[in-house]
Amino acid sequence: LDAPTSGVVTLDGRDITDVPANKRDMGMVFQAYSLFPHLSARDNVAFGLKLRGKSKADRISRAAELLELVDLSAHADKYAAELSGGQQQRVALARALAIEPRVLLLDEPLSALDAKVRVQLREEIRRVQTEIGITTLFVTHDQEEALAVADRVGVMSHGRLEQIAAPVELYARPATPFVADFVGLNNELPCQVIDGSAHLLWLTLPTLPGSVSAGPGIARVRPEAVTVTADPGGPATVTSVAFMGAISRVHVCRSRLTAMIPGTATRSPASCGFLPKV
Repeated sequence: LDAPTSGVVTLDGRDITDVPANKRDMGMVFQAYSLFPHLSARDNVAFGLKLRGKSKADRISRAAELLELVDLSAHADKYAAELSGGQQQRVALARALAIEPRVLLLDEPLSALDAKVRVQLREEIRRVQTEIGITTLFVTHDQEEALAVADRVGVMSHGRLEQIAAPVELYARPATPFVADFVGLNNELPCQVIDGSAHLLWLTLPTLPGSVSAGPGIARVRPEAVTVTADPGGPATVTSVAFMGAISRVHVCRSRLTAMIPGTATRSPASCGFLPKV
């Protein structure tokens, strides 16, 4: 809706920067649903078709088809106030799809829902999107949500696109420190980089492209790569464990730590850290 300060907006190679929003042939699902309270679920879905001059029979048929697609046929005559948050969001999705747009835009569509409904609805959105075969741009601050629904994920910071890649590539091979910090959790450990390998504690690990080639660095280790085992003679002590269902957060304090770096032996003073998601 805003005019860009620079650059252009293209769709299938066509410049639509100056094309009015209502002429761009896009479907929009808002964060706050934005259903018409005086219309039933069926009439909400059919609203865009009415504006496009479709016949009443075509509108009713298409609305019924979309409500069935999002599993809301039984609620066609209900008004927004009579629907749950998840049901309202599905009506909003059906309304956006009814006009068969070339692109579907979703603006944090699940942020107002509770955790369980969010997971159910994001799977529903993915199913509908792949079944219809429509290009979808899904904006979210939830990293897990982005990784779960997308074919490609773009991470942005201050208006800059830091990286765009498949979810697995983005998670396993972040292109910048910001992406590494933003997507998922990390354990950070000081290391020494020698000939493309990071030496930390008693380990030698290969570095990712874009890492420092030599000298001191910070190693970011994914929590699922960490295993905590008992070692009476070890340098660290587990001070607390928070059980969080599928994961546990382990708080570790170390009074002495020896880093086995070729040609060196360094010790650090007492410090504490987290090993999240062990």
